[in-house]
Amino acid sequence: IKNVRKQIQLNECDRIQQEICEDFEIGEILIGIKKYQVVIDFNRRNYEKVLLNISEYPELKRLGHGVVYAYAQSLYKAFRASLRKSDAGNDPPHHYLEEAE
Repeated sequence: IKNVRKQIQLNECDRIQQEICEDFEIGEILIGIKKYQVVIDFNRRNYEKVLLNISEYPELKRLGHGVVYAYAQSLYKAFRASLRKSDAGNDPPHHYLEEAE
């Protein structure tokens, strides 16, 4: 029974790792098509998924750095895009930078 539980746990960890990697790739696509708010929400959810599961699956720690980087990158790119729009009189959303920190 212990071996079965361990195998189920390993399969679950593998599934979560695969899901995080797939989400990372989807986030890259969303950045490429400039869907900034969608990618911010998507990367935030991916980050929260890592936080929720890291205590049970410490192996996820190595993916955590990439997920944090992707999340911060999406916030930064959204801020940069809003700066270009601010030339037309709109104020850039500085909360993106605060959240990235």
